[in-house]
Amino acid sequence: MLKKFAAILLLFAISVQTFHKVMIVIDFYRNQDYIAKNLCENRYQPQLHCDGHCLLAKKLKAAEKKEQRNPESKGENKQEVVSSRSFYPVFISKTIEPVTPHIHTNNGKPVDFAEDFFHPPGA
Repeated sequence: MLKKFAAILLLFAISVQTFHKVMIVIDFYRNQDYIAKNLCENRYQPQLHCDGHCLLAKKLKAAEKKEQRNPESKGENKQEVVSSRSFYPVFISKTIEPVTPHIHTNNGKPVDFAEDFFHPPGA
């Protein structure tokens, strides 16, 4: 029971974080009449037909600024590991092995066909 509750709570938290702009728009359309009559900057100028969209634009712009101020949420402030070799010690062998020349024996077959080690799975 506790695991289900924790999973639902985590899913809800991730959904709210992901769809916060959608939540702002849904909240606007749910309360559009109240916003248009009481909170809209242009409520005394009905010829503009704003109907509260000015407040919606402000809220969306504020959410965008808040998102831009927090670069860690987008992963821009993360460091990237370029090579894993820098974490492991490098051992250099002092013995030099002789180089054997490679003989091309393709017998007229395409060079990129790997017949020697490719075996399809048995039935």
